[in-house]
Amino acid sequence: MNLRQKQKIGDMFSHIFLIIVSLLTFIPIWWVLLTAFDKRVSLVSTDFIIFPKNPTIDNFMEVLTHPKFLMWLKNSFIFASGTTIFALTLATLSAYAYSRFDFPGKKAGLAAYVIYMMLPTTAALIPQLLIIKFLGIKNSYISLILIWSASNMAFAVWNLKGYFDTIPKSLEEAAMIDGASKFQVFTRIILPLAKPALAITAIFIFTAPWTDYVTSYLFLTDASKYTLAQGLYSWAADFKTVSWGVFCAGSIIMALPLTILYVVFQRYLISGLTAGGTKG
Repeated sequence: MNLRQKQKIGDMFSHIFLIIVSLLTFIPIWWVLLTAFDKRVSLVSTDFIIFPKNPTIDNFMEVLTHPKFLMWLKNSFIFASGTTIFALTLATLSAYAYSRFDFPGKKAGLAAYVIYMMLPTTAALIPQLLIIKFLGIKNSYISLILIWSASNMAFAVWNLKGYFDTIPKSLEEAAMIDGASKFQVFTRIILPLAKPALAITAIFIFTAPWTDYVTSYLFLTDASKYTLAQGLYSWAADFKTVSWGVFCAGSIIMALPLTILYVVFQRYLISGLTAGGTKG
């Protein structure tokens, strides 16, 4: 058996292993889909089923016609979009400064970001809550937008800085020789070239407020500001009366925007993460 044959056999076993792992990963997702499209109210079953026994879309209709669903959806969109715009803007400017300029405290600042990423997000919740109460902005959109922006800033800065480092400085120098200002270089050259990193960073930032429950539960007591995560939890809070079909349908609807984002921007995933994660 030559080297090429051994490589083919190794690739075949690797593909088989990856297919098995993928199928195992898909089982919980498929079970949620079965529950959402079935009339049964329980989440568990002793029967092995591949397709719904009593197919229905009533669970989805109940979610979409819920009187508070649109309010939860609006709040989640405001929190996620506001956080993405605010955090991405600050992170882009900060990452470009770390990539292109030398200034006192540069290394210390980058080290602080690394240390912050090593800490669990929940470790900062209590201090953040005290700050929000002191500022008097609890139960407001701006409070959670600031909290989620701070939570995602370290990753965003590091990922974007790594990508900016891969862009040759000679492009900026050539543009400035032709009369372009620093602002024009940044907006017309750097940002267009950094689209993959900006796209994947924006998706990661957007995902945090869209799916987070703990932070919104701690900082929001006003029901008019509840997010989709809080709304879905209110349906499943009582395990004796919860309709798991409705809950699973709501979970699928909640995951749909993120799925669409990942599908649309999937071509940016590898280049945006690998370049940003290996440079700097």
